[in-house]
Amino acid sequence: GSFIDISHFLVSAVNKHKPWIETSYHGVITENTDIVLLDPPLVALDKDAPIPYAGTVLVTFTHSGEICAFNIHGLEAPFKAVVLNGTSGEGQLRARGLVDCELQKEYTFIIQAHDCGSGPGGTEGKKSHKAVVHIQVNDVNEFAPVFREPRYHAAVTEGKIYDSILQVEATDQDCSPQYSQICNYQITTTTTPFAIDRNGNIRNTEKLIYDRQQQYEIQVTAWDCGQKRALHSVPVRIDVKPVCKPGWQGWNKRVDYEPGTGSKQLFPKMHLETCEEKIKGCNRVLEKSMRIYLLRESNYWSRIGVRNRSRKTELKDGAKTSANGLMLRC
Repeated sequence: GSFIDISHFLVSAVNKHKPWIETSYHGVITENTDIVLLDPPLVALDKDAPIPYAGTVLVTFTHSGEICAFNIHGLEAPFKAVVLNGTSGEGQLRARGLVDCELQKEYTFIIQAHDCGSGPGGTEGKKSHKAVVHIQVNDVNEFAPVFREPRYHAAVTEGKIYDSILQVEATDQDCSPQYSQICNYQITTTTTPFAIDRNGNIRNTEKLIYDRQQQYEIQVTAWDCGQKRALHSVPVRIDVKPVCKPGWQGWNKRVDYEPGTGSKQLFPKMHLETCEEKIKGCNRVLEKSMRIYLLRESNYWSRIGVRNRSRKTELKDGAKTSANGLMLRC
């Protein structure tokens, strides 16, 4: 007898089934790239697809069962879906342009698969159900830390150890916590009596002495958590103030005076230093201090034999006293 060796049949069939895709997808794309990694992969299955049989026979249906397109619903989504293999239904999600995590971190939209249909020109095509796609944009460490202020300044009193003299702060424009957070600060100036912690707090490591150095200038830099360093360090100036001693300032125990030279102002710069603290009973302090001052001055002039001197003393509101130009402040 005779037989027919058929290795392939081309069969025209009706498009009976809709394509099938997963109900949801989660995707990740790194900013400034265009390929989305989807989980699960984008694959559309269709029961009308070509079916392999045992042996050498393969039955292929024209058009029906092949995937012709993946359509995205949501015009604001900057993505497109392309068919990589119409027979296997494999597809890929791509960005229409470079995505920027700093502008938008996540996207959500709907995707749907279309088969090629069975009629002329791909008519009578069927659509799959709609699936939700959620895309997360991974950050790239593009930006370096920048300090909030162009310079910092603080003042301390000599002889003290401070837990925190001042705090510097840098920010980072990257979108992810890994790259936008500041993980470390460092004083780049060498051999300084200062240290800085991870939060930007600057403290002194030894007591500062006014007579030794009245001002310090240090440079500070910052790193984000991706180990990217600030492009520019920030200057920090720390002034050292002498220890404040409450009491009368600007006067001397000795006054040189030549008889016959006329009147002379005594201690024109004399004032009462309160060290910025409110003194209780300010009036009593001033009155008592003034009485002591006048008594001492009277005794002094009596000893050198000066006569006929003119003096005017006035107390006003317990806050100011004037005696030949002498100003007392409380």
